[in-house]
Amino acid sequence: MKLIDKVYLWYFIIHIPITIFIDSSIVIPKHYQLSITKSILEFHISTNNDILLAYPQTWFKIFGFIELIFQLPLFFYFIYKLLSSNRRVLDVNYYLWSIIYGFNAGFTTFVCLIWLIIEYKNFQLLDLQLINLLAIYIPYLLLPLILLIHSFKQIQQYNNNNHNKLKQQ
Repeated sequence: MKLIDKVYLWYFIIHIPITIFIDSSIVIPKHYQLSITKSILEFHISTNNDILLAYPQTWFKIFGFIELIFQLPLFFYFIYKLLSSNRRVLDVNYYLWSIIYGFNAGFTTFVCLIWLIIEYKNFQLLDLQLINLLAIYIPYLLLPLILLIHSFKQIQQYNNNNHNKLKQQ
């Protein structure tokens, strides 16, 4: 397995419990949440002053719902594909889903970052607290965007190779 695929693999593995135990809290009513979810969320909010999770806006709840119904199943799909695929053969479906996921996750995280930058002072956060929050969220912007670009290039390379083969015939 290539290094970049190992990075993606660990990203997806790590993202599953984050989605289940933290991000789900903005969608699932408190009385249905597991006690471990409440504890993790309380710790995260108090430690990192995460105003996104402490004061979830309607648009953020919609993003959370999309993460649960669309992204979470894809994490399992991606893990399965990364562990079981023969990387010498292009799996177009993997790359197409990676592009869709990369755009969705990158876009939603970008919106969250912009909101934090615009609104943090309204929640009495210090500049240093904002920087800490940005440091937590930026990997969730960068990795999906890298995945999107990498997947797009893989499909583009595949198309170019097929085009060249057709020219030679």
